[in-house]
Amino acid sequence: AEKARIAIRNVRRDGNDVLKTAEKKGQISQDDQKRLEGEVQKLTDKAIADADAASAAKEKEILGK
Repeated sequence: AEKARIAIRNVRRDGNDVLKTAEKKGQISQDDQKRLEGEVQKLTDKAIADADAASAAKEKEILGK
């Protein structure tokens, strides 16, 4: 589960880097960059919650047997 969380955070970092680069090049506005970073964070939080839920379910399955 920890490796999954690390991978998810790495994807978030890469996505935010792309947004920052696009803003610096003038491809998107600063407002759009901030809004999209918020959306990336929401998706990151959901993905981490899903990974935690899967981990908890697997742990329960293993300990239940």
